[in-house]
Amino acid sequence: MQDRLPVNYSVLLAGPPGVGKFEFVVSQIRESLRLGERVVFVTLDMNPDEIRTRARALKLDLDGSESKSFAFVDCYSATAGERTEAGTGKKAYLVSSFSNLEGIGMAMSKAAQDLGTPVRIYFYTISTLFLHNSTQAIAKFFQIVTSRVKTSMGFILYAVQEGVHETMTMNLLRSLVDGVIEMRFTESMSREVRMHHMRGLQVDPAWHPFTQLPGAYGGIG
Repeated sequence: MQDRLPVNYSVLLAGPPGVGKFEFVVSQIRESLRLGERVVFVTLDMNPDEIRTRARALKLDLDGSESKSFAFVDCYSATAGERTEAGTGKKAYLVSSFSNLEGIGMAMSKAAQDLGTPVRIYFYTISTLFLHNSTQAIAKFFQIVTSRVKTSMGFILYAVQEGVHETMTMNLLRSLVDGVIEMRFTESMSREVRMHHMRGLQVDPAWHPFTQLPGAYGGIG
């Protein structure tokens, strides 16, 4: 399988809830930071403190990277009515609400600008936006942001919850990115991952076991 995805590239990470998409994203961030790359995490499902804690449990300590090579775009805390108290050297780019799609795009651009481009952006999860915006608005946002990132920022991966959206919606999202990575449960409830397709790249489309053990899936292969 492909070891590293290109910089100017867009990917949809699709899988059912609980299959390990967050663990997959953490493994990608760990590898990016290890290689000296800059990372922006756009969070809609958890506040940054919860992500820091969960990442630490997966052997990724973000403390030394924040505001240097890593930053949060926090779309969760303001909507949830939570006060964010970032520690010294930490900075989160706050977005006022899930329906503020323009604000999300602007915060991503500002975070990328402050860290320095190219960056790798991980968006977790775009499914949350569908609870607060029309499919048409999200499709337009998705298309504009993907084009902007690939043109001037770098790489973007969107996580999406498989099984909660209409087939037409999933097909639309798939059509707007360069590649799709899928995760699934087997009949025995073990987890597998595969590259469904990657535009312009030769990849192995077979299913492979997925483990959240640190370093076991640092790259894509």
